[in-house]
Amino acid sequence: MMVAKIAAVAIGIVTVGLAITFENQNVAFMAGLALSVAASCNFPVLAMAIFWRGTTTRGAVAGGLVGLFSSLIFVVLSKTVWVAVFHFAAPLFPYDNPALFSMPLAFLVIWLGSLSDQTARASAERRAFDAQFVQSEIGIWSSEDNKALAGAA
Repeated sequence: MMVAKIAAVAIGIVTVGLAITFENQNVAFMAGLALSVAASCNFPVLAMAIFWRGTTTRGAVAGGLVGLFSSLIFVVLSKTVWVAVFHFAAPLFPYDNPALFSMPLAFLVIWLGSLSDQTARASAERRAFDAQFVQSEIGIWSSEDNKALAGAA
């Protein structure tokens, strides 16, 4: 409980600091950037987990982190932050929206991370894909599916 309270206070302080720093920015555009960052780390993981049987936990975590951090870095280096907030002459990243680059990068890292994962857990996750896919499409569980998924975990 104490960690949650400290985290809430820390996040509040960071939020107030960011609000003061970005007070002259277009709110709608900044909300779009936040959605772009969220899409860069969440969408590739969800899409690959649903549609590619080779996705592993290790690949998904690595791709999600790469999508998150690359999009944040691209936002900071873009004109919106680099020029408007930090007052540098020219942006290091010439585009306004980072998702065009960070999302494909996240897909690539998920793919490479999953292909390189040869652990027993990764094999179990790959074997469990079909049962999970059928259940996600039709919403019906069989007792054999439960046993297969329990053994994969």
